[in-house]
Amino acid sequence: MNLEEKIAKLNDLADKIEDDVSLEESLSIFEQSVQLANECMKALDDCKGKLTVLQEQVRKLTDEN
Repeated sequence: MNLEEKIAKLNDLADKIEDDVSLEESLSIFEQSVQLANECMKALDDCKGKLTVLQEQVRKLTDEN
């Protein structure tokens, strides 16, 4: 599942938890949400790292010219 799909799933889970569900189901939804949120944060951190590297490469290229 890619980042966009995970975010869409998080939105679905948020909508679902607002429904009239049992405590046990709410806890399960919350656990899934936390796991997905962690996965999203890791993906965003990876992107941030790649962007930082690319920005540094561009900076070096422009400094050389």
